[in-house]
Amino acid sequence: MKKSILFISCDEAMEICDRSQYGEASFWEKLKLNFRFCWCKMTRSYSKQNKKLTKIVKDSNVECLKEEERQDLHQTFDAFLRKQDQY
Repeated sequence: MKKSILFISCDEAMEICDRSQYGEASFWEKLKLNFRFCWCKMTRSYSKQNKKLTKIVKDSNVECLKEEERQDLHQTFDAFLRKQDQY
């Protein structure tokens, strides 16, 4: 079966949508994605939800563990596992 130049599958559209959001999609891929938006409700919905999720993650004020805190936690966890193995 010959692959169409302008028509893309839903899976391919979702992949391009993800890459487009991070500035990794080419002009041609964006063009094909926009063409699919014209007639595919599911692709439009996926794109809308993806943009909303990205905005929420960017706007969140999540504080991550510092490197030394992460190492301490890792060492504590390893010590606990070694203790469990002894029993």
